[in-house]
Amino acid sequence: MAAPRNRIGEILVKARVIDEMQLRSALAQHDQWGGRLSRIISDMGLASEDTITQAIAQGLGMQRVELGTAKDAGALAKLDVSFAEQKSIFPVSLRDNGKTLVLAMADPTDLQTIDQVAARSRTRVVPVVASDREIQHAILRHYRNQDPVSHSSHTATSGGSGSAGDEDEFKIVDMSGKTVRKAIADIAPNMAREDAARQAGPATTPAPVPRSGGGASAADLLDEILNAAPSPSEVFSPEEMQRLQAVQVNQEKSSKILRALLELLLEKRTIQQRELAARMRPS
Repeated sequence: MAAPRNRIGEILVKARVIDEMQLRSALAQHDQWGGRLSRIISDMGLASEDTITQAIAQGLGMQRVELGTAKDAGALAKLDVSFAEQKSIFPVSLRDNGKTLVLAMADPTDLQTIDQVAARSRTRVVPVVASDREIQHAILRHYRNQDPVSHSSHTATSGGSGSAGDEDEFKIVDMSGKTVRKAIADIAPNMAREDAARQAGPATTPAPVPRSGGGASAADLLDEILNAAPSPSEVFSPEEMQRLQAVQVNQEKSSKILRALLELLLEKRTIQQRELAARMRPS
């Protein structure tokens, strides 16, 4: 039976890494976009990845490992790279004459993944705790034969200077099952102008007008849906509003990616305009 999905959150609250309000905000992001809760909390800026990882290890009574340059070829051969990347796991070493696999995990409460690894590797799995970023770097270094530092620098500069590349690009799986990197600017070129217009004068910016013949863009549809929601100040107290500021950057990034995905769906004719509006508009 799988562990409760908020087990990690409970551990972090108990360790006072985050509070209840921050956990609820992170769980809202998790419910909307999926992913690992520990990575979401780190990306929201609520705690450092190292602090989160250490708290998880202590809360679960597991060993916290730091993945260096050493590798165990036998352990690596037990799992394929795509599965390791998907689950954010890394085979550290084999013990007991190959009968036991030490497995670094960002979320050791994921019992389903542990069972899958045991079935694939035909070993007894002993989970240890490592950060999501450390695991990604180890996969790049030992499976992909890439320098994690160089890979990070390339990703950061591919979309511009600084860290803009990470903010402006994301990965999707196309209809053929291939993972493709997409740039938000390529799919939704009008987003930058829309954001600039809102920042320059949100009070005077007119509401989006649907194009004739039902040809409104995905961005127009999304604006219409979002504008129908009540203002956060009408729902949350001043104290809660201050706490929510910590998630603002992550929410803006999520909104950009959602816009880009909607544009891509329409561009590939995977979904019709009317069907998209019917599915997303609140009842």
